[in-house]
Amino acid sequence: MGNYINMLMFVNKSLFLYCLFLVIISNYCISQEDHYTHQITFSTDNDVFTFDNGSDRYYSFGGGLKYTFTAKRFLGLQHLFKNKDNVFYDVEYRIEGYTPSDVNDFALTERIEGPDEFDRPYAGLSYFTLGASYIFKRSFFKTELLVGVLGPSSQADEVQSWFHRNIIDEPIYDGWKFQLEDQFLLNINSYYTHDFNPNHNWFNTFGTANLKLGNLFNQASAGLGFRIGKFAKISKSSSFNNSILLPKKNFEFFFQFSSSGGINISDATIQGNIFDRGKYSFSDLNNVSWNIKNGLYFSKNRFSCNISYSWSSGVLDTTENHIFGTISGSYRF
Repeated sequence: MGNYINMLMFVNKSLFLYCLFLVIISNYCISQEDHYTHQITFSTDNDVFTFDNGSDRYYSFGGGLKYTFTAKRFLGLQHLFKNKDNVFYDVEYRIEGYTPSDVNDFALTERIEGPDEFDRPYAGLSYFTLGASYIFKRSFFKTELLVGVLGPSSQADEVQSWFHRNIIDEPIYDGWKFQLEDQFLLNINSYYTHDFNPNHNWFNTFGTANLKLGNLFNQASAGLGFRIGKFAKISKSSSFNNSILLPKKNFEFFFQFSSSGGINISDATIQGNIFDRGKYSFSDLNNVSWNIKNGLYFSKNRFSCNISYSWSSGVLDTTENHIFGTISGSYRF
């Protein structure tokens, strides 16, 4: 199984490099527009950003590196949606770690950690996404293909252990030896956002709808939100990951709030393989969850950065909520 997963990861990395190669050798990049054609974004999620004593539980950490670009042609994706105003693409690599509650208590005592004491499994994710974003007058639609691996081959446990040992001097969690088994991941994720009042300069409201299908997540959600401050239209704004289309001379500084409700059909980070449940997986799942996100966003010329906080109701236990922080930065060229 390990050799099979390693082969899949090699294929994923090769696909990632091939997509980058297509972009680099292509002479189709749009240079006449009043915006940059390339963008690099780094983002990191962690519940330690909330300064909460109950850190490193549930969604413990995540990190990603994304390359966004505009092109006249790319893999035939430009042919979708004839009535679009614009389109751009992105390739991203991410790694994520999920841990149960009380991980610090387990690590600081001599009693042996065991899966019977966990309220959710340890789970590591490592994956690539290839996405296309289609821009319309008052909305945008993004769809992406996710390919990756869940389990020890993701290296999420090694990343967390290295960070605890070398950066923050925190305990190492032995419970990772009970993490969910290796499996190949394939998901198709879609996101739609509509602008309710695009002509307002300082206050804006919007609606969202998201759908995820595959063997990682099967989920659907819808929500509402608002922005207040100095911002661009949602088709170009940094808070919607559309800042590649911002004019070369730009300025944004605003607060954004959104709330959504979702239906959870399956979650591989909790239930493991949907076709063959492993010995560390959980069968229970709360099928309805709620999410709130708020943050501050700043953009000027080539740079964008933001800090946001996300709150979610318990996917397993409705009485156990979770909050984590995100820090992100982008450079356009």
